[in-house]
Amino acid sequence: MSSAPSESSLSSRIALRSALAFAVLYACYEAPEGIGGRLLGNFAVTAVLMTLFHAVAWGVGRWLGYRNGFHAYALEWRGSALARALAVMLVLKPVSVLVGVALGVMRVQPLDTPVMGTALLVAVLGVAVSTFVPSVAEDIVARGFWYRAWPVAGQGAGYVALSAGVFVLTHVYRLGNGPLEWLMLFCTGLAYAAAVARTGSLWGAVGLHWGWNLANGLLDLQLDVNAVGQGGRVLSAATGLVALGLVVLLPKRRDSTV
Repeated sequence: MSSAPSESSLSSRIALRSALAFAVLYACYEAPEGIGGRLLGNFAVTAVLMTLFHAVAWGVGRWLGYRNGFHAYALEWRGSALARALAVMLVLKPVSVLVGVALGVMRVQPLDTPVMGTALLVAVLGVAVSTFVPSVAEDIVARGFWYRAWPVAGQGAGYVALSAGVFVLTHVYRLGNGPLEWLMLFCTGLAYAAAVARTGSLWGAVGLHWGWNLANGLLDLQLDVNAVGQGGRVLSAATGLVALGLVVLLPKRRDSTV
């Protein structure tokens, strides 16, 4: 007669399964830039691989036991969380740039030939899509997975710190830029992870993350924005901490749906 598996044995199996799931997600997330961008230098390959990541993420979520694979990452639709966070960052990012100009750590000037008319509308749509897809992908790897699929650090302060650290590591191709780059990523990662902890939904983080990337893309359509030395990284780190403060002020709301 065989005995039931011990609690420690079950925990080990769950941990192994979760670790394997994360390894697959991480590898598939890094593949678009690593293979499509750096190895092949082909934007189309990069775009296809990034789009395919979402199919892989859904499959991994199903493998982990979720009826809807995206629910493994707290991605039940929460439009209000997305809209509020997006609005915050679309305002905060330009304000940050203006502060940077005032402090002398950012330089901004109009483009010689800014995009105008119908071309501007098309460009805005392109920027919106091209920043949304990778933002959601990275949020799944750095935040959603650790919040619900494998909450090894809980869903509070420990989760926020762990998620911010993973967010640094998802930028593996930028780690060579040095400690200030790591600090900037960690500070912004704290804000994004806190948005998940406060709202109980990954859409809060997506709103902030997408808003940051979208604001950068929209500014680049009209302006030439450049950092002075390391000032841009310090400013971005400070902006991340301001965003963290704003998130902490939000009423706490958790989504219990699994």
